[in-house]
Amino acid sequence: MLRFDHLLGLGLAGFVFAAACGGGGDGNAASSSSGGGSAPACTTDAQCGASDPCKTAACVAGACVETQAPAGKLVLDGLVPGDCKRKQCTAEGTIEEVVDDTDKPDDYNPCTLDTCTGGMPSHATDPAMEGAPCGTNNQIVCSAGLCVGCNNEEQCPQGGVCHKVVCNPMGATNACGLEIDVGKQVSNADPGDCLRAVCDMNGLIVPAPAPLDVPLPDANECDVESCGENGAVVHTPQPDGTTCGGSTTCKPSSCSTGACVQMPLPGTDVVTETQVPGDCRTTVCDGMGGTLDQPDDMDVPPDPTATDCTGPVCSGGTPSTSPKPQGTACMTAGATIGMCDASGNCI
Repeated sequence: MLRFDHLLGLGLAGFVFAAACGGGGDGNAASSSSGGGSAPACTTDAQCGASDPCKTAACVAGACVETQAPAGKLVLDGLVPGDCKRKQCTAEGTIEEVVDDTDKPDDYNPCTLDTCTGGMPSHATDPAMEGAPCGTNNQIVCSAGLCVGCNNEEQCPQGGVCHKVVCNPMGATNACGLEIDVGKQVSNADPGDCLRAVCDMNGLIVPAPAPLDVPLPDANECDVESCGENGAVVHTPQPDGTTCGGSTTCKPSSCSTGACVQMPLPGTDVVTETQVPGDCRTTVCDGMGGTLDQPDDMDVPPDPTATDCTGPVCSGGTPSTSPKPQGTACMTAGATIGMCDASGNCI
């Protein structure tokens, strides 16, 4: 546990996630050129981005050109608020860390003075606050640099986003303090990038793996995307034989070891997807990935009048009717059972 009088540099909870991820450069959208190579077309400086935090990029004659940034330019990459230091560019274009006593730390304790001296943070007792009320709704008081008199955490001054407030028993007077809430999830702004923002042991907000995130599927039908334990996207192959690529009977394709591949073309396989039962025709593969429509005199239409002496037939791919075989049972006009003659009459 950290007591307020022992906290040094814990004004870090406001550290932005983007800074924790790092990035190099000014973060503008377009890429840039340092001369001699190809560069994207541009019309304004805003379309150019520097490749290094100690360079600037500008649009010159339709191309992005980089120059060295002036000495003293603030570098945001790796910025740690409240550490009494800052990073800046040198005249040579390198990055240096310098003392910045205006970058004061915050220990979230109203009973102390947060100061920087020669680049070193400190939290000395604030004499002006001795005996003054502190904590939630000013329920307790400052004593020797501590907010004391608490009976529960709700009475204490609240810390940063990465802190847990504690009421620490200290005899007759209970003092408020903070603990760093290591591993606390601060945000998960993009649930598809396999990363989330959490608190580390120093109270900084840093990126961490988010294995329960679900990334968007990529263009490959033959794999499934998921998040790994290390924060990277994992591509798991679909089972071999899974159809893909708009596979059809005459132009089949399926997954093989995570890739969509063309299968051997069939010869005259029947294309069952487009068949129309009883139309006296059939569609088959032409062996080149296409289809071929041809007569099928075995594809006889259903008989709409099963009790008479004529029935449907196919002839050269064309449906027609023909007398049923002589002697076939039928129903006469008088509603009696008869037999078909050779001419298709029921007698």
